[in-house]
Amino acid sequence: MLDGELGLSAKQRYWLERIRDCEESGQTTKSYAEAHSLSVKSLYRWRKRLAQCGVWSPQAVRFERVQWSPPQPISCEWRITLPNGVQVEFSGSVDGAEVSAVLCAAMGVR
Repeated sequence: MLDGELGLSAKQRYWLERIRDCEESGQTTKSYAEAHSLSVKSLYRWRKRLAQCGVWSPQAVRFERVQWSPPQPISCEWRITLPNGVQVEFSGSVDGAEVSAVLCAAMGVR
């Protein structure tokens, strides 16, 4: 029992224990409440009350540093036959703008 808990009533200790159990369970508040026949509203209310008393504080949300790298272009081969009979082939990595420019040029579109 922590120092701040010494002056708690039996009811406050009861709800503090439920709240801690809920946090440790890894369940959502709703699923914990349903599993233990408790009111979700009461759990939230008591969390707020006990936090205001300084007896309970929510677990800090922890962020992990991640390393992001841009997606690698996909290397592939394409063959497109245009209505005018012209065939355009691509290999390697290309983007949509490049494909569009080549197709427009092959069709004579400006």
